[in-house]
Amino acid sequence: MNFEMELTQCPICEGVERISLHQEGSFQMVRCLSCHFIYLNPRPTHESLLRFYQTYLPEDGLSIQAWEKMMRPVFHRAANRIQKYKTEGCLLDVGAGFGFFLKEMRDRGWEVRGVEISQKAMDYARETLGLTIHPGPLEKVGFPENSFDVVSGFYVVEHLSYPMTFLKECYRILKPRGLLLLRYPHTTPIKNLLHLLGIENRLYDLPAHLSDFFPGMIQWCLEQVGFEKCKHLIGGYTHPEGFGKRLATSFFGNLSEAIFCLSGEKFLFPGVSKTIVAFKK
Repeated sequence: MNFEMELTQCPICEGVERISLHQEGSFQMVRCLSCHFIYLNPRPTHESLLRFYQTYLPEDGLSIQAWEKMMRPVFHRAANRIQKYKTEGCLLDVGAGFGFFLKEMRDRGWEVRGVEISQKAMDYARETLGLTIHPGPLEKVGFPENSFDVVSGFYVVEHLSYPMTFLKECYRILKPRGLLLLRYPHTTPIKNLLHLLGIENRLYDLPAHLSDFFPGMIQWCLEQVGFEKCKHLIGGYTHPEGFGKRLATSFFGNLSEAIFCLSGEKFLFPGVSKTIVAFKK
């Protein structure tokens, strides 16, 4: 589709000085010279993104089930992690998609709600799974303060034009000592390696991904908002379709988990997706 584009300053520190990093087609990722955040600039306008996400997720039944199968290991690990801290309560999943994580938590006895901007995904979650889904974005829903024990977001924060606004809203609607769980990709280390090898790729998934967080950056953002006790995890890995993709994902997923455990949960393998949990004061 055609995107209306806009120039932007750094979404984290509002700095304007930047250097070009990696390009995919006509889309350019840059690095902020002030805070080192990596973001898309120019980026699609808000209206362009809303149109784009109406066709971003799969539509036919087989593709939806394949997506659920792909994400199931990550959802299961996240649910177990949440229940190490809280055994019951009210959970909000932002970017809920088709609602499969909400279903997992509902089956475990939680009260659940979701926020989603894709109408087709909302329809599936509501009509097929019987879930309560609010049309997004989160900041426009208007949940009362201190509403939820847990807020989760799987592969959401990298899609947002204003991630700090999103994190502030998550903080506002969480109860005191509430838990935030975010899953995010960490793509730049692989992009750097493939660039050195001269291998073309579209791993950033531009223009869907508007930024690429690294562990230190996302923890800094959370702490600026007020979150504390941040804990980084590998958090499992997805099971995509296709033998080659599944083999690569399984190899690097198991390798990163092994290194993480052997290092006393200190070393986070660069380039693989990660999970972070944090608590409201």
